[in-house]
Parts: sequence; C-alpha cells; structure tokens
Amino acid sequence: MGYNGPLNNAKYLKACFTKPYKFFIHSVVHTVSHRKGGCDVMKDYQICMVTALVLNKKYNFSIIVFHYMKENITSKSRILVYLRFV
Repeated sequence: MGYNGPLNNAKYLKACFTKPYKFFIHSVVHTVSHRKGGCDVMKDYQICMVTALVLNKKYNFSIIVFHYMKENITSKSRILVYLRFV
C-alpha cells in the first residue's frame, strides 16, 4: 500500500499512504470511526480492517463495532458517538 512513515507506531497517518489508497482509507475511517474528530490518524485495528479489505481476507467487523458501541455507552462522559453507518 506504500506507507511512507514509521511502521512501529500504534497510530498511522493517512497522508503517508500513496494516492490510490488515500480515498479508500478516508472512506473506511469515516465509516467505521467511533470518534468525532481525529480522522487523519488511523489506529492499528483500522489498519487491520483496511488490509483485510485490500487483500480480500475475512475479518470480523462486528466485534469491533460492538466493542466501541459498548465502550461509548459505558463511558463516564454521556456524549454518545454512534457509528456513521448504523
């Protein structure tokens, strides 16, 4: 995918990917993100999602979706952030 940044970080920058993958990554981050802001940084589980989609491998998206929905409901802050596709 042509990532031009440090590979050992827990956060990956969307700007460090090559042009053909930037829009695809942008779409995945905005669709499956559980946060309101910070859409330029990808966490490691989001990289696993993108990699599974690019390589056409099986990946259990529902575990991540339900994990972060549960985390939003049980957090101390009462601002609930739902997934954009739900």
